[in-house]
Amino acid sequence: MTGDRGADGGEPEAGPRGTTPLLARRDLLSARLAAAPDGPGVYVFRDRAQRVLYVGKSSGVRVRLRSYFTAIAAHPRRTQRLVAEVDDFAVIPCASSREALILENTLIKRHHPRFNVRLKDDKAYLYFRLPQPPQPAAGVAGVEPEQRQREFPRPGYTRRLGQDGARYFGPHTDAKALRSTVRQLRTIFPFRGCGDSQFRRGRVCLDFHLGLCCGPCEDRVTPRAYAALLDEVAQFMSGRTDRVVRRLRREMSRASGELDFERAARLRDRLRAVDRLTERQVVAGAGGDADALGLEQVGSQGTVAILSLREGRVHGMEVHALEGLQGIEAAEVLQSFVGQHYARATRVPAAILLPVELPDAPLLTGVLGQQRGGRVALRVPQRGALRQLVDRAGQAAATAHSQQQVTADYDAERTQAILEDLRQRLGVAATPQRIEGYDISNTMGTNSVGSMVVFEQGRPRPAHYRSFAIQTVVGANDVASIKEVLRRRFRHLARTPPADGGAVGAEADASFGTLPDLVVVDGGRGQVNAAREVMTELGLEAVALVGLAKRLEEVVPPGTAEVIRLPVESPTLFLLQRLRDEAHRFAISRHRQRRTRAARHSRLDGVQGLGPKRRRALLRHFGTLEALRLASVEELTAVPGVTRPVAQALKEVL
Repeated sequence: MTGDRGADGGEPEAGPRGTTPLLARRDLLSARLAAAPDGPGVYVFRDRAQRVLYVGKSSGVRVRLRSYFTAIAAHPRRTQRLVAEVDDFAVIPCASSREALILENTLIKRHHPRFNVRLKDDKAYLYFRLPQPPQPAAGVAGVEPEQRQREFPRPGYTRRLGQDGARYFGPHTDAKALRSTVRQLRTIFPFRGCGDSQFRRGRVCLDFHLGLCCGPCEDRVTPRAYAALLDEVAQFMSGRTDRVVRRLRREMSRASGELDFERAARLRDRLRAVDRLTERQVVAGAGGDADALGLEQVGSQGTVAILSLREGRVHGMEVHALEGLQGIEAAEVLQSFVGQHYARATRVPAAILLPVELPDAPLLTGVLGQQRGGRVALRVPQRGALRQLVDRAGQAAATAHSQQQVTADYDAERTQAILEDLRQRLGVAATPQRIEGYDISNTMGTNSVGSMVVFEQGRPRPAHYRSFAIQTVVGANDVASIKEVLRRRFRHLARTPPADGGAVGAEADASFGTLPDLVVVDGGRGQVNAAREVMTELGLEAVALVGLAKRLEEVVPPGTAEVIRLPVESPTLFLLQRLRDEAHRFAISRHRQRRTRAARHSRLDGVQGLGPKRRRALLRHFGTLEALRLASVEELTAVPGVTRPVAQALKEVL
């Protein structure tokens, strides 16, 4: 069992579970440890609820596992707490230590174990995507719209890396700063910014007249020149500004020598714009490309600052919040951060400068070197300009952590007062640290969707939002829909597997696996009574429940005809309203998505000869139904697989 991977190629199934901690079952523990593989691998500790507590790696898994369960009194207190909670463990053998390192990072990002160092903000960061145009066969653009779009691709933003040949720059923790930089960048390198439908019109737009676009839609630039422009953008985003400046100066001198003073003036303006955009970069006093890391660690929280050095200049700074650091040394924190951060980075520098040595530095350099395609050095500078850079990164981390802590403390102090006031007004025993809000959205009873939004410590937690496509209710019946949504949501807390064979509890979904302190439904007495019926049926009477009626903004508790009227200016009422409005917004957005999909499929399904493959090709080519409706028969037949009779039938339907 310890040597087999799971059905999905990820983790193996855990071993037999008991009613007492694994540490107390010595015979079973000894047998399990003896059966563990002796080579490289990843081990996963779980608690009695089968939640992942910790993910670790080792070049000798059996020895590492034994070390946890022997001489426990000599372990740090954090490790003692971990071992005391372990109910089971699983082992995934790996072919090499490098594979184990990669798998460890993957499982940490998937499960967010409580005893591991974790990047606090688990959202998808923003990347700048720079498409790679094909090498033009001639100096002129193609005739077909699709070919022209490939020759003059549009750079943009994305939160996911693709294997499409494009160049990606990121991840960027500050999306606003990235967008601001790209806006300024277009004044220097006027690449295309319009959508495909606008580009196909073949007329320049306002961006061209503002100097933000080079006008490829009207052939104001050749494909070769546009590809060179995107290469310059790539060099700039990579921090190679000196190369860009040298080339612009050469071209300006050439234009002046040829008496083309208008072009020389444009190049001069671009040079000045480059200088303005790079004047904030501070000369660090050392050449080469490197990232300098600084760590500020306070209790279980921490902050890492990264100063990026490009061609001897500080190119930028990123700040990352960490959690789960209690009792962990700085070297282990940084080692875990380096593995997680650079695993999703689009660029790995030649050197990473650190304040302390990392325990598994040789292993990390090997993995990072493979990702970079060249040698990567993990260095701990002792003196000189590079040491000063690491110290500056440490100061930046301390400053950022201090600012974050002040903000968090202020919010927490105010929020806890509001939550305590809410507890007293509702007359419940526990302060509602986790509140779940529910709403239903439909159009005339069709495409009904239920929403679940989560506020923790008084703040939205979008990663825990969930939506439910209503399956058992016909027509506009909010009361029955609320019943279905709550029954489906709370069945994940059950000990026995659900009827559909899905996974259970927190292992299936971190949000579904967490019991709320308070449930708020959008509506009055009918919705509240329906919710109470379901929660009683599932044995969840202890969970507090109220409704928020829109008309008079009254709080409706179950089991009584009385209502609770909060002061109109009360922050407590505002919190409930915000939760209710967020549930309403989320329900409407998911309902619209479902309605759009239904409308799109129903309108295209009736076209004779238009099967799923052709539908996908058309939607992939035109992007939207509106663009599809505006397309001519000739443009439709240009899509591979679409014949003229099908195109004509499609025009009749749309």
